[in-house]
Amino acid sequence: MHKPVVGGRASICTWTLEFYFFDNDQTRKFIKLLMEDEISFNFEYERVLEDTRELHYVTISGSWANNLVRISEMLKEVDYQYE
Repeated sequence: MHKPVVGGRASICTWTLEFYFFDNDQTRKFIKLLMEDEISFNFEYERVLEDTRELHYVTISGSWANNLVRISEMLKEVDYQYE
């Protein structure tokens, strides 16, 4: 049985998450939250012009399931809310 270890710690989960926002303000809020947090990650941002709108793509790679949950919580904070 293969048990991957990285830096002396078991590698539980590695992941890559890609998503986009239509609104640049959401993107800025998310990136601000991401930069203020202490989780370990790699991320890329790309603005894509598509016909009549802009798409703001974010790709994040990281490890550990709890970090993925934290990213999800940040996305929930900046997502549109029904009133």
